[in-house]
This record gives sequence, structure tokens and C-alpha cells, in this order.
Amino acid sequence: MLSVKHLLSIISLFAFAFVLFTGCSTISVNQDYDTAYDFSKLKTFGFLAIPAAAGIDQINADRLSAAIKTDLGAKGFTLSEKADFAVALFFSKNTKTSIQSYGYGYGYGYRGFGYGGTGYVDVTQYDEGTLVIDFIDVADNKLIWRGTGTGVVSSNPSMEERTANINNAVTQILAQFPPSKAE
Repeated sequence: MLSVKHLLSIISLFAFAFVLFTGCSTISVNQDYDTAYDFSKLKTFGFLAIPAAAGIDQINADRLSAAIKTDLGAKGFTLSEKADFAVALFFSKNTKTSIQSYGYGYGYGYRGFGYGGTGYVDVTQYDEGTLVIDFIDVADNKLIWRGTGTGVVSSNPSMEERTANINNAVTQILAQFPPSKAE
């Protein structure tokens, strides 16, 4: 027979696995941009070289570039060496700690049944990644739009999963570009 403590540990393990596996499809996205900028004048884009400090290796940089080309191309933008705006990328990964407390236990006390005993605390660590996509006006060398996406990073994903995660992140981040006049 399973003890309550053992059952709670199994439930918390499944809950964490659920977050880990759904983390690739659910990310928190945000944007910031120059509200005075006329985004309708943008037609072409290019990529800035990715410095080593950007936290992106060449294989993943290629995946990101392909995803961005696809997304921006679907929106009518064209890749060009004489671009209106340039794309700059940055990625960071941080280890986070999650603490879940399950409160008090139940049991008999000095004067009968009631609350008491020890609760259960579950501590887990996971990696959280943040992808930053910046768009810079080439003529003015000025940041005009920034999109960020933050979510749980899967541990040891396959190449296919890595590509799907990158495509998903880029799609969700760039869904906010170009910003609408109402924002």
C-alpha cells in the first residue's frame, strides 16, 4: 500500500514532467518597441553576426535563422544584403528552483483527530531559457523592436525536438511583429 508521502512524491514527479514536456510549447512572450517608429516602411531584413557572448552555438544559430526567415518571409519581408532592418539574437539559460509545499498532515493529536504532523516539501531544479530577438534600423543603427520568449528548456532533446522548440519559440515571439497601431 502506498503511503500519502509516497503518493504525493509520485504526483509531484508527474506534475514536474508535465511542465517539462509542455514547456517547449508554452513560453512567456513579451515585446518592446519604439512607438514613434513607422514599421510600415520596412521591407527587407538581414542578420547581424552572432558574437560568442550571445549564448548561441552555430547549429542553433542556423536553426534560429531558418525559423526567422520563414516567419518574416510569410509576413512579406525579404532577406537582403541591403536590409532595412537587421536581426540580432541573444540566448541565456538559468537554473531555477521550484519549491512546492503540501502543508500540514492529518492525524490524531492529544485531544483527538486534527491537523498536525509534518507536511511534504518537494524541491526541483530546472533550466529556464530566454531568447531575445532584436530588430535594428540599419540606417539609424537604432533598436526599434525587441521580442523575448522565456520557457522551460527540455533536457537532452533530440535534434527534431530542438528544431521544433526553436520554430515554436520564434513563431510565438514574432507573432507580435510588426506591432499594430492600436498597441
